Amino acid sequence: MMISDNFIEEVVKRLEGLESMATHANQIIGYPRASPDEARVMDPPARESAVIFPLFKRNEQWHTAFMKRPSGQGVHSDQLSFPGGRLESGETHLQAALRETYEEVGVLPHHWKVLGHLSALFIPPSHFVVQPFLAIGPENPTFVLNKSEVVQWIEYPIERLFESGIIARKSIFVSKYERTFESGYFDIHGHTLWGATAIMVQEFRSLFGLVD
Repeated sequence: MMISDNFIEEVVKRLEGLESMATHANQIIGYPRASPDEARVMDPPARESAVIFPLFKRNEQWHTAFMKRPSGQGVHSDQLSFPGGRLESGETHLQAALRETYEEVGVLPHHWKVLGHLSALFIPPSHFVVQPFLAIGPENPTFVLNKSEVVQWIEYPIERLFESGIIARKSIFVSKYERTFESGYFDIHGHTLWGATAIMVQEFRSLFGLVD
């Protein structure tokens, strides 16, 4: 699928008509998860977090990007994710997403243009509900990485996300459950993107009718 000159306008239009596609996107992931509403009434209730799904132009081509988390930092060590994190007292989800993104990759909150949000997701291993926001960053941005939280920042062309047949499958070990699951994933420059972030990517793809 080629990206048109009115790509962002098309994203906004499709977001406005979004009825949660996360259920379909969930099908690529190897273990079941409760809905956000169910997770929020668990004992204890799930904690709240938010992320920025970044969109930006690099050399006139639309990209997104993923951060690789350091080793030894809990159940999501070494995984790819979007920048973001937990809500602090009194914060909205969007405020938390923008603050955490600034702390992790150095782009000030007012430099993002928020287009809308995708479906919230429950992440069972860390017991968080996460709310993703689609946002446009500066053109040809300079990212300043917080090395204690980001060991690698991986930029990826949006057009490649729109290729058909890019969801592969393999066995993935989940330490929280001490089990291996058959799961769908995306190969991002040799890195395995799976779990909640992959669901967000697949929901974004689903806005454009891409299901595999």
